[in-house]
Amino acid sequence: MKTPRLSPEEEKSLWNQFRAGGRVAFEKLLQLHYRSLYHYGAKFTKDGEFIKDCIQDLFLELWKNRATLGETNYPRSYLLKSLRRKIYRELYRNRHHAQAEPLEEDYHFDVAFSVEHLMLREEAAKDTAEKMAHLLNRLPRRQKEIVYLRYFQELEVSEIVQVMDLTPQSVYNLLHKAVSRLRQYWFDETEKSLGLLLFVAMLS
Repeated sequence: MKTPRLSPEEEKSLWNQFRAGGRVAFEKLLQLHYRSLYHYGAKFTKDGEFIKDCIQDLFLELWKNRATLGETNYPRSYLLKSLRRKIYRELYRNRHHAQAEPLEEDYHFDVAFSVEHLMLREEAAKDTAEKMAHLLNRLPRRQKEIVYLRYFQELEVSEIVQVMDLTPQSVYNLLHKAVSRLRQYWFDETEKSLGLLLFVAMLS
């Protein structure tokens, strides 16, 4: 089930109502984005209770500091970025290395792409979905995260820039590399399948 999406204008208006102290707007933001935030957090750790605690702490902090928050055209990506940072900090603190921030290159991003994620319902398409899930999981972690944000969270490039602290060109480059790798992986897997079919035919 996809997360309900508001228009950019509606989402920005909701964010500004929350900043002005609107509790209804605050609760609606939580309801709208909780599912997406939880699924995103689950890519960094499998500890569901830890993710829920991080989301709860994040929204408590947002409410407490609402008067000092700035405007944003992308509340959803702002929330994803905030959760990403909080998870980094908490995971790093739990490893007893609170003296420094975690290195960006060391972060973990584990995506369990499933047939349901790929939204393929027909039985004939199931094999294709499972194959694509396998190929997606072969991508390097940053490429995997960008594919997840772009095609599963349905963020625009400008929003991914905000979430991952990258330049637009870096996002485009990583997306291009990810798509190129997936094409090559698909070609290699298809070639192997054809080779196996030919081998079986020769034995028949």
